[in-house]
Amino acid sequence: MIRALRRWRIRRLYNAGHWSKARQKCKVEMAGPNRDFAAELIVRCLYNENLWRDLLDFAKSHPGADRGDYVHNARRKIAEEIEAAEGIPEPEQKNEWNHKDLLSNWLQEGNRLWLRHPWGWVHWDMPEGYMLNNTHPALLHLALEVLLSPWVPETKNWDAGVRVAGKHHSLSYSGGIDSTAAMILMPENTILAYHQRNFTSTLNHSLPHSTFECIKERTNRDVLCIPSNHEKIRTFHQKQTGFSTDHAAGVHLILLGDFLDLSGIAFGTPIDNTWLKKGLNYRDFKNSDYWEKWSKKFHDAGLSYDLVINHLSEGATLKVCRNSKFHDIVNSCLRGIGARWCGKCWKCFHKNGPLGRTFDANSNEIVTFLNTAPLRSGFHALWAVKNQHLDHLAPRLRAHLNQDFSWWDKGYLPGLNLINPALRTIIKENTEKYIEWMPQPYQLERTHIDV
Repeated sequence: MIRALRRWRIRRLYNAGHWSKARQKCKVEMAGPNRDFAAELIVRCLYNENLWRDLLDFAKSHPGADRGDYVHNARRKIAEEIEAAEGIPEPEQKNEWNHKDLLSNWLQEGNRLWLRHPWGWVHWDMPEGYMLNNTHPALLHLALEVLLSPWVPETKNWDAGVRVAGKHHSLSYSGGIDSTAAMILMPENTILAYHQRNFTSTLNHSLPHSTFECIKERTNRDVLCIPSNHEKIRTFHQKQTGFSTDHAAGVHLILLGDFLDLSGIAFGTPIDNTWLKKGLNYRDFKNSDYWEKWSKKFHDAGLSYDLVINHLSEGATLKVCRNSKFHDIVNSCLRGIGARWCGKCWKCFHKNGPLGRTFDANSNEIVTFLNTAPLRSGFHALWAVKNQHLDHLAPRLRAHLNQDFSWWDKGYLPGLNLINPALRTIIKENTEKYIEWMPQPYQLERTHIDV
């Protein structure tokens, strides 16, 4: 009774906005039976007091105290403060946005490639020897389109002549499950290139770099890392930091098309984003406007548009990675530190969980996403709930869990027809080393879920 009374008094202080006083009371409780209650409330108080770094230090010393997203949000707040203090870099040679001569908006100073966009500047730190003047105009136009087309429609219309395709395959590589499955299926001489944010943010690069180091040790393959801040373009349009379009994830390879003598660029885009619309409803992707548009755009820049895992679902890419020599090092979590995933995010639920890795199924992010319609990650999320026996977290999904899920971790044979003939045979052979093909009639083609 006394214990409950002390908790009530502290919570009354907290609810009244007396966070510092509530926190001091909680410190006293840390040595007693109210420890878990006190630790969680200290985290909340520190957040409300804008004491972001103190919060991170406390949460690190008291695992489990953050039962929401306070650590994640505190890191985001710190990143925003740093960015506000530092500002966004600009080149020494400045010019205004030129909407008539789009290519004049590219500029190089040393190894840094700059792009002047209508609202400011972004840049890439290129490898030694890269020269803007030796980059075909078609590549520069394609880069402009994938970066700016949502807001600058004139970037969609260009004709820059013929660029002769190079000799090397490449993969826009993130170190995550899907792109690692793509790496496994592609030829071993494929160039792997990683886009790295070179500004402070809640995304942590230490986990992918840990994966890259292990790949180097096990295969002697390097991952080319290209630092850039181009994800800031979206922030000028009241959007969170991120890629302007799907293909902005590979813009570093587009810009390096001639420097690396590329024949094509591959993306780790699975069934969930090709043959399924929003991961829920089947569509004839081969005849879709999306496929026809982007395969042509890349072709116009002398590049093949290689969706090398379009025939695999996220369940199948997990199986490929699980059965490979990279099963212990691959990770899709964006908040992990070192070689350890965070255990609280959505990707830890539907990527790390099915690999047998521990995560907090009751984290605020996971429970919220499971109970939000439409269901994020679509059919794969249902498969993950069923696979991990977590239907109690989202009773609304139970009606959808009685269907057949056995085909989800198998390959969709018609998807091979979308793959560049130069890669198709090896992709098929390597796929068959890890998974089986879906039986006919294809359940995928009958998938239509409203959840």
